[in-house]
Amino acid sequence: MNRTKFTIYNLQFSNQGGQSLVEILVALAIFSLTMTAAFQLFFGGQSLSVDNRNVALATDYAWEGMEALRNIRSRNWNELTDGSHSLVFQNNEWMFASSSSSESQDLFTRTVTIGTGVSEDIKIATTTVTWQAEQGGRLQSVVLVEQLTNWEDLTYSSCKVEPLSGNWALPVSVGSGDLGSGNSGTDVVVRLPYVYVSGVASASAKPDIFVFDVTNPASPQLVESLDIGSGGINSIFIKDNYLYAASPNDSKELIIINITDPLNIAEVGFYNLSGSADGLGIIVFSNIAAIGREDSATNELAFMNVINPASPSVISQFVTGGDVNDFAIRDTRLFLVSEESDEDVWVYDIANPANPIFISSYDITGTTEDLSIFVHEKKGTTLLVGNEQNELVSIGATTTAQMYVRDRVFFGGDVNDITCVGGDLAFLATSDANKEFMIVNLADPDNLVEHASLNYPALATGIDFADNKVFMAVRSNDALRIITSSP
Repeated sequence: MNRTKFTIYNLQFSNQGGQSLVEILVALAIFSLTMTAAFQLFFGGQSLSVDNRNVALATDYAWEGMEALRNIRSRNWNELTDGSHSLVFQNNEWMFASSSSSESQDLFTRTVTIGTGVSEDIKIATTTVTWQAEQGGRLQSVVLVEQLTNWEDLTYSSCKVEPLSGNWALPVSVGSGDLGSGNSGTDVVVRLPYVYVSGVASASAKPDIFVFDVTNPASPQLVESLDIGSGGINSIFIKDNYLYAASPNDSKELIIINITDPLNIAEVGFYNLSGSADGLGIIVFSNIAAIGREDSATNELAFMNVINPASPSVISQFVTGGDVNDFAIRDTRLFLVSEESDEDVWVYDIANPANPIFISSYDITGTTEDLSIFVHEKKGTTLLVGNEQNELVSIGATTTAQMYVRDRVFFGGDVNDITCVGGDLAFLATSDANKEFMIVNLADPDNLVEHASLNYPALATGIDFADNKVFMAVRSNDALRIITSSP
């Protein structure tokens, strides 16, 4: 090889004509090598560009699948059955297809897999998108994994475990929804992308339940409403495909509404409890509804069998001696708050839902008329109780027979409703004229601290949380307020 090189160079130096020929040959060889490398770089770059584009398309396809799973979760938790599924979009909603475990779009194949997490209220959702690479035919994939939570059950058992994001020390209003003239909001519950607001009206012919599509939280759209007759509605609760309402209507204190189709809701059942005391608060567990009523000569607490929503029936009733305004559940314990001055918190064993058993009650020192209750798990089980004396009270309740006050804070307005979220924040709906929306830091249940607030033109009556947003009902026709964190 070396000898050949020397021969070429010798030719170059011995003959000018030969030198020109050799220079051309060498130049052609160099050009050939250069162009080969250039072509490889160009077409290799083209292949890399195609691969990158495919990764982006596959990622979008995977995210679409994850959003579909969130929508299914929000519509009906029970549809999230374990296993591999394909998705289909029909009748304007996502659902699992029954024919296969994957679906394809162009060169991409998508499979969604559901598995049970640490409890029945936690599902691990995996979306996998696969395709063949342009060069070499390698199998490529994008995998997304997300934890889905059954908010419906956890909303009454403990603080929601959805992570908070942004700066909640600086909350901002993002949108509002109007119920129409003569209506005032009383309560709110969320099942995204819909929000249900209850109200009372100036005339019996006006609607009492309102459904908003909050896909765009900056501009909620009223998509449905329902008139239940006179009286209106004080409190609402959603379980499965039904909305349960506590009403002042003397002929139907319990009302059950089918919300399978949020755009076409319908009353399917009701029950007329004895006496004329208004229905105030409601919660549903298993196939049992607990309804609280105003103080009266009859019973203020009723447990109802609602296994057949069209024909509810009474299981048992109890006297508390005061208005029963709100409920919370933790495991097999039902907690309620009463305006009975000597027995503020009542505890029932609901291990057998069809046979609730009174366990004990607890008196918060002083004259307190209690309006709201929620359960927070921090340093043991803590009850958060709001009252008409403008207080939020934290009560140690790990042992229900030995409950005690951990802290009580004066906030300047009735605490009408409470919800709390993982990250140690509680959101309050209050009557404080300057702080109708309030946030409290619960990191230390023995030292509750105001975290932030917002001022609205009317008192707040109900509150719920989902997707890093607070949904609040206020006592005006502009009843739905949507709040989130600043960036």
